[in-house]
Amino acid sequence: MIRSHRHGVAATAVGAAALLVAALLPLSASAATDNPIIGDGTVYSADPTLLVDDGTLYIHAGRDEAGPTTNDFIMNEWQAFSTTDPASGQWEHHPSLMRPEDVFEWATPGRAYAGQVVKGVDGRFYWYVPVNEAASTSPDTFGIGVAVSDSPLGPWTDHAGGPIVSQSILGNDAHNIDPTVLVDGDGKVWMYWGSFSRLMATQLDDDMKTLVGSPTTITSGVDGFFEAAWLFTRNGTYYLAYAANNAGPDSSCTPAVYHACIAYSTASGPLGPWTYQGRILAPVSSTTSHPAIAEFEGSWYMAYHTADAVGGNHFRRSVAIDVLEWDDTQTPARIKPVVTTPARDADLTPRSNVAPWAAASASNEPIPTQYWIDALNDEIVRPNPLPPDMWGSWSSVRPPQQWIQYDWTRPVRIDSVRIDFWRDTAPGSGDGVADPASWVLQYWDGGLWKDVPNPSGYPTTTTQMHEVTFDAVTTSRLRAVLNASPNAATPPQYSGLAVEEWEVHAAQPDSVDQVRTSTTVGVQPALPDAVALNFGEEKILAPVHWDQVDAADLATAGELSVAGSVEGYAAGRVDATVIVREPVPPGTPDTAAPEVRIETLGAQGGSGWFVTPVTIRATASDDRDVRMRVEIATGAGEWTATEDAYRVDTVVTDEGVTAVQARATDAAGNVSAAAIAEVRIDTTAPQVAGSFSPEGRTVTATASDAGSGVAAIEYAVDAPTGWQPYLAPVAVDGARHVVHLRARDVAGNVSALSSTAVPLSPDAHLTGNIAPIATPTASYTSGWNSVTAVNDESLTGASWGTWPNVGEQWVQLAWDREVTIDRAGVLFFRDQPDDAGGGMIPPREWRLQYYDATAAAWTDVAATGPYGRSSDTVNEVAFAPVTTTKLRALMQAWGQDSGGGSSGILEFQAWAAETPPIDAEISATSRCVAGSAVLVVTAKNADAVPIVFDITTPYGRRSASVQPEASSSTSVSTRLAALPAGVVTATASGRIDGAATTLPLSASFPARTCR
Repeated sequence: MIRSHRHGVAATAVGAAALLVAALLPLSASAATDNPIIGDGTVYSADPTLLVDDGTLYIHAGRDEAGPTTNDFIMNEWQAFSTTDPASGQWEHHPSLMRPEDVFEWATPGRAYAGQVVKGVDGRFYWYVPVNEAASTSPDTFGIGVAVSDSPLGPWTDHAGGPIVSQSILGNDAHNIDPTVLVDGDGKVWMYWGSFSRLMATQLDDDMKTLVGSPTTITSGVDGFFEAAWLFTRNGTYYLAYAANNAGPDSSCTPAVYHACIAYSTASGPLGPWTYQGRILAPVSSTTSHPAIAEFEGSWYMAYHTADAVGGNHFRRSVAIDVLEWDDTQTPARIKPVVTTPARDADLTPRSNVAPWAAASASNEPIPTQYWIDALNDEIVRPNPLPPDMWGSWSSVRPPQQWIQYDWTRPVRIDSVRIDFWRDTAPGSGDGVADPASWVLQYWDGGLWKDVPNPSGYPTTTTQMHEVTFDAVTTSRLRAVLNASPNAATPPQYSGLAVEEWEVHAAQPDSVDQVRTSTTVGVQPALPDAVALNFGEEKILAPVHWDQVDAADLATAGELSVAGSVEGYAAGRVDATVIVREPVPPGTPDTAAPEVRIETLGAQGGSGWFVTPVTIRATASDDRDVRMRVEIATGAGEWTATEDAYRVDTVVTDEGVTAVQARATDAAGNVSAAAIAEVRIDTTAPQVAGSFSPEGRTVTATASDAGSGVAAIEYAVDAPTGWQPYLAPVAVDGARHVVHLRARDVAGNVSALSSTAVPLSPDAHLTGNIAPIATPTASYTSGWNSVTAVNDESLTGASWGTWPNVGEQWVQLAWDREVTIDRAGVLFFRDQPDDAGGGMIPPREWRLQYYDATAAAWTDVAATGPYGRSSDTVNEVAFAPVTTTKLRALMQAWGQDSGGGSSGILEFQAWAAETPPIDAEISATSRCVAGSAVLVVTAKNADAVPIVFDITTPYGRRSASVQPEASSSTSVSTRLAALPAGVVTATASGRIDGAATTLPLSASFPARTCR
């Protein structure tokens, strides 16, 4: 993912001489789209400025030359456009006006970012641009240069002979780009610049290049500032427009951090104090946004850029311009939100994809701000997607399962989906965003989520868009349940998930019912909002969007046809026949009351509940009037009337039960009977939690729901698959486990996944690498590292480190019991070679020590081999077995001076010494006694030593001592007439060859009904 649109390296030469020659010609309104100014993809442009001079409006802009899949801003030169009539759509293109290396001898080629051309106090033109300084040794080599010309179109020469602002000049660590310069009404010159949320300002001398005093950092009144400042004045007020990205689910700017809106602030002076005034341009189709505002010929305009040209994307932007309007009833005058052109109406092209008409949601709401839920069904699949072109789940909390969901207000009949997964890392790391481990489609049916029938398969790769077909289902909700990719840890860590596009395709009907309606001369017809699609014996209503009827077609009686587009119907458009009648002669009695009916539109849950806000649609009909007065009352509210209507919508959002009424009054004053409906809404998922009890090693689940009530709790052990109904506390064996829980309410809302970790039993037999069950600590940990990384069972990803500290350092593993170990290993972290003498380098020497409780001291292990220094493989060390509660790696850093080679570890492993296993097993069954089920557990000792079995059941505990080569059975009364299936666990303990050893056991038992 990117941090800013200013990062990247290699430049790519694109374009052809023929295109540049053609670009010299005027761009007529007929030859180019209104917006962007050049929309055919022959030339891309970005970061516009506006300059007015001698009856001409100029746009100076950068040029994007990135390839279609290059995720970097390749900008080698600046260009311009000019017009004397913006409304005509005629612009002259002036390509290749200036390149950094041609004008500034001190600059490198490329990185021709956002600047501004202004007319100076001397009448000449000055172009302030950010460029890279070739000889700079600063961490950020950007400086702001100034070129000068006698004409807005050049030729340009270096005005200052070097940057006027840079890190080395100012001694700052800022990203010194995006200058905006204003010559105000008093002839004073002011410059603002900055990026990465740092905004700086200064006054310039009349020479247009010398800073007056020290720059000011603007810290308040410019809410959400990110970059792209634009300074101007109107009627004595200073205005500062800028790109903002104060992102979040409740942000008035943007929900996604990699989008930007255009906001503005006002001040009475050029350096503030500034007052934030709000957003004037919503996020555009490119991740970046850049304003330029100016008055021309009595009208105000704002230029900006988008990705809307043919072949456009985040790195191939194109300049657009629209009218900017003012509200002068306020002081200072308010800038009205810009209405962008051309208007973006819904795409009514006949197609089977019904996803664009659905409301998208996800299990991880609020969605992390680098992602965007609306990207799921925007029908845009980019060759080089970046956040926020997708829904995603990567965050610090990454559960094993997520879901994405579509809800439709009317049921749809669907038979396939197409889905495009995205990743930035391969599966198996437990970090980043990876392919899903598995997934499944589920549809809502009768209050339950069910797997779609006969799916064609569930591919998980991210190299192509996948199609999954299934037997057609009719539903109003569809969910893709995604299982995240785990690493090898116990319990595992999980990668994030991401989906760029998720299409849902409707099954095509056998036929579409004809639509016929009537109206009166001069009155727009009352066309239905849905048409009936026929699938054999099944009929569903699908939303339809009708063309506007031309008033001239309604001027006389007759018959006409109106075309419409049906959501999900791919065969073409449908027609409605409209009969236009002569009006009823004046004075004709009308005593018949109209009729009104209520529809409730929303995602239907279970048992009559809706799980989304509900649209109440009141539709009135009358034997004479097409339109009339329609009234709706919700709850205890007053009647709300809409005149000259036949269909009126209102939305109910209140949770719980709401009564709704509707009535209609025709022109003669006849009032319909009231239509009444009861709306039940529960949009809030229940909550579920688990608690672990060491006594019996069980997990108990509790759930609550403030709406429709809890309907069911389910559990799954270790992986969130194979869900079982929760009927009693979940018993597990002595190994480490994770018990996943979820709850469903009556309405069908499903809780977020809750996970309860079950620790290793204190008497469990230990084998293999036991470092993950230890608690790690360290002598020191760098602020950006974590000591818990040393035993996360991952050889990649997170690490522990001590930079810049050197000297003796240690990492310790501590267990909650005595353990016997005979082997340990360390994989060191390195980011520099030995001879670099800095950064992270494996220690010069190290050794393993165990804590000797008897001596109350740390003691070196008796190693049988060397201590390695590899950062590629685990450095294993074998030693004589030791029994202890603590083990540590004691390291002597490579470097002697601070930062000169610090110690770091990716993974610390320790292996339990092998002990002979116990040969034992248990089994469980049940029988009926006096109408109640009795659980029978049999313990079998196949070993040559006595074994004690500590048995745990959901209904009680038992202990049995079993002699060698023998077995013993014990009974537990459940007092249940219907015994659900379950699990019995036990710990077998004995001494083999004088060493105490244990073995966890488990056995399942079937359900039994005693009648």
